[in-house]
Amino acid sequence: MLRGYLALVLHAHLPYIRHPEKENYLEEKWFFEALTETYIPLIKIFDGLLDDGVDFRVTVSLSPPLISMMADDLLRKRYLMHLNQLIELAGRETERTAGSEFEDTAHMYLERFREIRDIFVNRYGTNLLQAFRKFREKDCVELITSCATHGFLPLMKRKESIRAQVAVAVDLFTRHFGSPPRGIWLPECGYTPGIDEILKAYGIQFFFTDTHGIMFATPSPVHGIYAPLYTPGGVAAFGRDPETSKQVWDMNQGYPGDYWYREFYRDIGYDLDIDYVGPYVGENNLRIDTGIKYYRITGKTDQKEVYNPAAAADRAAEHAANFMFNREKQMQHLASRMDRLPIVVSTYDAELFGHWWYEGPDWIDFLLRKLHYDQDTVKTITPWEYLNLYPTNQVASLPMASWGHKGYNEVWLSPPNDWIYRHLHKAETRMTETAQANPGAEGLRKRALNQMARELLLAQSSDWAFIMKMKTAVGYAEKRTKDHIARFSRLYWALTNDDLNENEISVLEHADNIFPDIDYRAYQPDTPTVVSLTRRGQGTVRKNRKILMLSWEFPPKTVGGLARHVYDLSRALAAQGEEIHLITCYVPGATDYERVDGVHVYRVQPRQCDSGNFLRWVECLNTAMVERAHGLVREHGFDLIHAHDWLVAQSAKDLKDRYQIPLVSTIHATEYGRNRGIHNDIQRHINQIEWQLTYESWEVICCSRYMARELAQVFQLPAEKIRIIANGVEIKNVQPRAVDPGFRNSYAAPNEKMVYFIGRLVAEKGVQVLIKAVPKILRKFPDTKFVISGKGPYQDHLENLAAKLGVREKVYFTGFANDETRNLLFAGSDIAVFPSLYEPFGIVALEAMATRVPVIASETGGLAEVIEHRIDGLKVSPGDVEGLAGAVVSLLGDPTLAHQISQAAWDKVNSTYNWGVIAAETINVYNEIISEAKKVGYAAG
Repeated sequence: MLRGYLALVLHAHLPYIRHPEKENYLEEKWFFEALTETYIPLIKIFDGLLDDGVDFRVTVSLSPPLISMMADDLLRKRYLMHLNQLIELAGRETERTAGSEFEDTAHMYLERFREIRDIFVNRYGTNLLQAFRKFREKDCVELITSCATHGFLPLMKRKESIRAQVAVAVDLFTRHFGSPPRGIWLPECGYTPGIDEILKAYGIQFFFTDTHGIMFATPSPVHGIYAPLYTPGGVAAFGRDPETSKQVWDMNQGYPGDYWYREFYRDIGYDLDIDYVGPYVGENNLRIDTGIKYYRITGKTDQKEVYNPAAAADRAAEHAANFMFNREKQMQHLASRMDRLPIVVSTYDAELFGHWWYEGPDWIDFLLRKLHYDQDTVKTITPWEYLNLYPTNQVASLPMASWGHKGYNEVWLSPPNDWIYRHLHKAETRMTETAQANPGAEGLRKRALNQMARELLLAQSSDWAFIMKMKTAVGYAEKRTKDHIARFSRLYWALTNDDLNENEISVLEHADNIFPDIDYRAYQPDTPTVVSLTRRGQGTVRKNRKILMLSWEFPPKTVGGLARHVYDLSRALAAQGEEIHLITCYVPGATDYERVDGVHVYRVQPRQCDSGNFLRWVECLNTAMVERAHGLVREHGFDLIHAHDWLVAQSAKDLKDRYQIPLVSTIHATEYGRNRGIHNDIQRHINQIEWQLTYESWEVICCSRYMARELAQVFQLPAEKIRIIANGVEIKNVQPRAVDPGFRNSYAAPNEKMVYFIGRLVAEKGVQVLIKAVPKILRKFPDTKFVISGKGPYQDHLENLAAKLGVREKVYFTGFANDETRNLLFAGSDIAVFPSLYEPFGIVALEAMATRVPVIASETGGLAEVIEHRIDGLKVSPGDVEGLAGAVVSLLGDPTLAHQISQAAWDKVNSTYNWGVIAAETINVYNEIISEAKKVGYAAG
């Protein structure tokens, strides 16, 4: 019986080391050793598991420097030369050791090196990224990214630098693997509050932190480290399990220290005569490891016994069985104390397996096979799969943490390395200011700015500070830091003094060629990201998509939920690299053009139009939109038009037909649904426009399964044309900016309970149902006030109804409430009620849930899908006065239930209705449409 999940996480990283100026460079061998001993053996293991039909899941973070080195033609050629030398040396060793106790091991090395070369050259054509992409596409390996150059984020001075580390990493990953990563390994597990918001903006859904990063969260984690937490920014944090770490990592008790395993510190590069090994260790006869080692650990003695590969493999199998047994017991214990199956997150540096622990890849192979064949208590899983199984998780604020010694900054900020930060911080400031001062650089200036970004990123690598602290290759680490800062500074002053030298820039571009498609504008303070993405291997190159969005509502013009949806969606899309140009309706006091968090907003005003005739006014608005769009289309060459609701249908169709730009539409509600049928000519006219918009659209987006069914029924849309993408809420937008203790007293007396509604005052919002329930509620709780915010044609009817029922003094109509007033009223309410008769989604319910006020809503439309009854809200039948009154009474009378559902609702909003996720899903729709349109020759340009 399944009792829990194991997430095996391997962090694969090396600093970017590439020296074209010199054929044999000692530090490049770090990369060659890692390929030979860790990464290619892991590829072999994964291939074997797939061939044998083993169901397994492993998460691998491939850092951008490692990806870049694996993709580099120069390094791949040099690695093949290195492999050939190893094979030659191993061949000589089989001759030298013939008849000795080392003979079998020498033959083992020769066969292994030949197999490594076969995998590298013949199976994957020297491109190992193809292997990892294959594993990702087969869903057995969750590939995630790390930061651009593994910079330690908590010690960076500027937000723009952190953002650039993430932006460049996501871009590179997408170029090589076809779609963005869902997770990230923060370098050294270094987290500090605020990083989550940047991750969210780039579509990152989860990251890892050390144990204390979870356990010291506020509030305390209910499930400890055995379930993820959501940060306030809506990103999931998984904590490292110390028990599994100790079993593998611990220098005294961990498996790698077993006496039967190969001894790392005895290598023929040191043991044999230098004249013999000299040709294989590089210039100057400098003694280094060759990778050929003949002894086992034996014990704490200098007298080592001969290594026996077969005995070591048996030991690895025993240790895999022991690890599995311990996980079974651990899961059984945890599952009995949790409301869900636990997840044990076992995180390791990938190079532990193979390089430091030679038998490590075999141990992984044995473990995954045993978990598949020998038990049913534990199953391997990826963090993303676990989040899909359990989308609702606790929300908490995480502290600063790392997985370095003592858990904080000490490793990267100590006397041996603290001198670097004054230089790095100055460079960060200069990079940001220079990027801001050159918003559209071209030619040589652009090349210089891009190279400055590369040099800064390379200088920020956490590896240099780590090496200085650990006192290993200190000279090299100091030189790399100083070189990159010096190169950055030369470019900065040359740019400042308008004294750029193309030859010097070319030399630097050749030497430090990481991120060939970098865009320095990632450092611009007002632009979340302007990096481009590439889909390799799919025949398309993706630069920033240029999207023309049409919506009659956009803040400050706010009539209903449409304005908020378009505002949040467009900003989230811009944050993930889409170039969004939005045409909307003019509103007095607003500018004709402004840039809102990266979104280009153009406001147009219908001219010579009778505003008393709404349908005629809509026609004039569409005419003005088309006129404004002509110049924009010629200037920007849009890839796609995205229209929101029927009011912009005509302009969307005209622009689509004239410029051959594919069209997608979002239908937020239908005339049929709003009126529960079509009853007059005006409704019939609007219904016809809605149908035409869906007919002209390549695909139609809606916000709920309910709306999908309605679209299919009303407009006869085929299911494959409809895409369901939920609405979302930006939690920080519903938090009051300041607490005003006296504010609530303006709406309800201190002793009164407060029940709150906000929305348009129209019949379908069901406020009349709430007012009819008021007398019944007052019988149980006479000290209750009902506050109604909003405007609309139904207001007089509602006020008259309250007066007729004798409860007018208990019902307060506030009129229109701006965002801050709404936030304060949510914060001061005991219950929020949304008794809609028709509601395609009900974003206002999410806003209430995000403020931790318990919600009661009608079981209709999207509301029915948002709320789970008595878990994160209460649901009542639409129009059911008795049921609504009973629900309000039950929450007012049961504070414990009210608290429980409000907390669960908060968790759900954070985990499910996240604009970063919604934007990523929307971008997938864009990509599909644009790709399909190009295939049939229907695309702009």
